[in-house]
Amino acid sequence: MSEATQMELDRGNELEVSLTDGIGWITLNRPDKRNPLSATFADAMNRALDRLEGDPECRVIILTGKGSVFCGGAELGSIVSAEEIDMEWQYMVIRGVNRMIKRLRSLDLPVIAAVNGPAVGGGVSLALACDIAIAAPTASYYFAFGRIGASGADMGCTYLLPRMVGTMRAAELMLTGANVEAERARDLGLFTEVVPSDQLLSVAERTAQKMIDAYPRRAAALTKMALFRGETTDLETCLEYELYAQNYLFKTDDHNERLGAFLNRKK
Repeated sequence: MSEATQMELDRGNELEVSLTDGIGWITLNRPDKRNPLSATFADAMNRALDRLEGDPECRVIILTGKGSVFCGGAELGSIVSAEEIDMEWQYMVIRGVNRMIKRLRSLDLPVIAAVNGPAVGGGVSLALACDIAIAAPTASYYFAFGRIGASGADMGCTYLLPRMVGTMRAAELMLTGANVEAERARDLGLFTEVVPSDQLLSVAERTAQKMIDAYPRRAAALTKMALFRGETTDLETCLEYELYAQNYLFKTDDHNERLGAFLNRKK
């Protein structure tokens, strides 16, 4: 284990980032402000993702919030304000946030959202962009966009949500400004499980460890990539992509080592 694996990588104003035993941790770090999406949040998140993905020791990332809220959405008075804001500046900020969502989806590493409390507006989209979400009983998804006169077409929500719950259910949640509590969100498929608050991080860590045990790093990355390609491609295209990805993996040392160990166990 490298020295970096055992130490905190960053304790910035926006995020805390650390790496322990192959698991990268990103914690939203402004609990006094309900962990908002500020004008600088996307840059901080992209730096954290780049750093963890670039470390060969990192295998999975867990994203959570400090305090009682997962993410309170856009920082009011900053990204959005009743006062006049320079439109070009606002456009660049929102474009950066959208790039962060694409970065999460294309990341080689699986990302687990440990939703410790309410996710509001863009905070919902942030959690939806993760590969798996596990919730505490206090977690909720609040589709609050209309409350501030904004569109729900925000941070990929109109793409991600219908693929998880269906278009009609997504329309109901978004157009009524629903506040979906943890148990219902699990029933809708938005959370894989709801666990006691004091067990949330340990359950997320166990899930991360199962991923580490199940796949070598590159095999997990290609599995994730193929899953998301399948959202927008036909079966033939998906099969062709799987063909090349799988044949590439058959040539890797990880495959040979794991296959050899499996065959030796059978003997």
